[in-house]
Amino acid sequence: MASLLEPFSKHTNTLQTDCQSLSSIIPAILDLEYHLQQHTASAALTDKILRDLRHRFSSILQPDSMNFNPLPAAACLLDPTLAAVLLTPDCAMLLHAAKLYICSKCDSQNVETESVSQPASTSNAALQRFVHLASKMSTQRLATTGTGSNNAMDTAAGQLNQYMCDITDKPVTSALEFWSTRSVLYSKLYTLAQDLLASPASQAFVERIFSLCGMLTAGRRNRMDSSLELRAFLRLNGNIL
Repeated sequence: MASLLEPFSKHTNTLQTDCQSLSSIIPAILDLEYHLQQHTASAALTDKILRDLRHRFSSILQPDSMNFNPLPAAACLLDPTLAAVLLTPDCAMLLHAAKLYICSKCDSQNVETESVSQPASTSNAALQRFVHLASKMSTQRLATTGTGSNNAMDTAAGQLNQYMCDITDKPVTSALEFWSTRSVLYSKLYTLAQDLLASPASQAFVERIFSLCGMLTAGRRNRMDSSLELRAFLRLNGNIL
């Protein structure tokens, strides 16, 4: 039971920190799925947990779900360190939904909705923390397609297809550095990528900040304007100062 539940604890503790982006949600859930599929525990137990997991996160993993939210998929696709997850055959529907959302936000006048699968590399360091998912991806054979014409770069869909080719040519180690150096090349995607990658994976850390600020301003300190930010910073980072 300990080995069965340990990955759930690991991903929960990681995603509720302030250092994980919205783009990490789908890789974490898929990593847990593959962990359950290959675990040696009773099939009756793992199958039940797997069904519950998929039902609980159907609004993130299943585009045909009534309450589907494309934001996590779009964030994952625009994170060059994790986008390889969506470029696998198993995630074709998620990739299509992510592309639709990105194109609708970036280029509403010219939305192209073809699904494109590109070869994905699992050698980048970011994917290695999803042990079970990386192992699964390394055994899959991916289809390849050619790049689009230069004129396609004038549209969000064209830039997105070129971006997908770009990130498969060489593993990316830093999403922020990648987008800062290609803000002109992918001008239609850049702003949305910044917004999505800056979004946290969970509200837990933000809620802790609200609680801390509430305690710091309680009682007679409810007008503490100038030093509240400094005091909150010191309390949250006291372990490394």
